[in-house]
Amino acid sequence: MVERLTTALLLGVPAGALSATVLLPLARRLPRHLLVQWGAIELGERNLMLNRREHKESLDWLLAGGLCLSPVLALLNWGLGRFAVAAAIYCAILQVLARIDVQTRLLPDVLTLPLLWAGLMFHLSGGWVALEDAVAGAAVGYGVLWLIWAAFRGCTGRDGIGFGDLKLAAANGAWLGLEAVPWALLAASLTGCLVAGFSRFNGRLKQSETLAFGPYLAMGGILMLFCTQNRF
Repeated sequence: MVERLTTALLLGVPAGALSATVLLPLARRLPRHLLVQWGAIELGERNLMLNRREHKESLDWLLAGGLCLSPVLALLNWGLGRFAVAAAIYCAILQVLARIDVQTRLLPDVLTLPLLWAGLMFHLSGGWVALEDAVAGAAVGYGVLWLIWAAFRGCTGRDGIGFGDLKLAAANGAWLGLEAVPWALLAASLTGCLVAGFSRFNGRLKQSETLAFGPYLAMGGILMLFCTQNRF
């Protein structure tokens, strides 16, 4: 255990720092590109969110810390090998998506769809679940949120969940498999509801505002990855 911890620290921290160097610029530039692309740059609330310096700096510090921590945990859990590399990449992309969603309320296809296919290809080559479980997990992840979207749309005439959330849930299912993805969705939903309720109670979230669900999907995916594939 001591040897694995030493390896995780000696290799994981530099790997995390390198990934932060590569991914932080992406996480900073992509939000503005997304808002311009979707014509949302004129929306006052999103534009304010995009340009609020202290908000971006706090997100950058959180992302940098998470990117440095995830390779250490992956190496500590799986040891040096392709499982640890795959887990670190999965966690890193989830964290980048979470940061972008907080800032823009958008989850870009350029990240969610490759993440989905990467999970399926990883299990095709012998991942931690069977390929059929990964395919079923992707279908269940997407399908459950689609049913919630359809029910909310039918009752209110509005979109309660963005389609980026559906694709991210499918990506989680592709990586985690059929048995784990419902628990990831449950963890994300419960945490999101608690945070939304508390934020509305203390006035930080107005009645007309929506809560970014991507960070909670990311949290649920990372949590279930280490809970269901625990090798400590």
